[in-house]
Amino acid sequence: MVVIDEYSRFPEVEILTSTSARAVIPKLDAIFSRQGIPDVLKSDNGPPFTSLEFKKFAEHLGFQHRRITPCWPKANGEAERFMRTLGKSIRTATVEARNWKQDLYKFLRQYRATPHSTTNISPCEALNQRKLKTTLPEPDLPRVIYDDIQRKMERRDAEQKSKQKLYADNKSRARESSLSPGMVVLVKQPKQNKLSTPFDPNPFVVKEKKGTMVTASNDLKTVTRNSSQFKVIPPELNPERNQEKQGNEAQTENPPSVANPNQDEITESLRRSNRQRRQPARFTDYVTTIN
Repeated sequence: MVVIDEYSRFPEVEILTSTSARAVIPKLDAIFSRQGIPDVLKSDNGPPFTSLEFKKFAEHLGFQHRRITPCWPKANGEAERFMRTLGKSIRTATVEARNWKQDLYKFLRQYRATPHSTTNISPCEALNQRKLKTTLPEPDLPRVIYDDIQRKMERRDAEQKSKQKLYADNKSRARESSLSPGMVVLVKQPKQNKLSTPFDPNPFVVKEKKGTMVTASNDLKTVTRNSSQFKVIPPELNPERNQEKQGNEAQTENPPSVANPNQDEITESLRRSNRQRRQPARFTDYVTTIN
């Protein structure tokens, strides 16, 4: 299990043999005993974090538990990116037949002491305002005034996040969502086979929107997804509205017909084409009749 401070990027890692709430809660309690209780804890939608036990745990310690948008791991990108780096380190130790647990603690020690690429300061300094001693040699430097460093770190952090957001938006051609409650939409679904469609064919109606988190429902279920996973159905393609529209048109455009007593007397003359027809040259040796 990985817990990472979004401000300082300081990571905590605990080894679990089960993903149940009873296994996760004591490990989190140990982290909070070392670092303190956070104001907000953001997590995914895994089984331990949706349980009643975890809800009571959050209420008991007094922190706000906020779950990210389902099926949208980018909302917890800092932890997801660290998990990739950590997994690579553990796989390397396993392939080289080393003790992966010992390598895990070595990796954490070096990671916490290395300046982060975004903040330009190490996670340990950002969180504890002191350098972490490692086996790497360090020069003797004058005492650091951490107030100035923290102000610079916050300014650089905001600038880097703005640049990363601009890059990600340009790469994915992101645009502001036009979804609003009452709209009829389709929801993106996981691809199960080659014949499955990208979107669920059953339409949903948008019920609520909070930032990029959208909740929609139909007669079968209610889903919460990121706004990019919805597709608006144009009004002319909405089956329910089309049925209502066709019913109204049938009532207004088909008035009752009135019998015309002279209708039987009206006969339409047979029309024939007036163009001149000629016999093809290949039929000159034969006797043909043109009707």
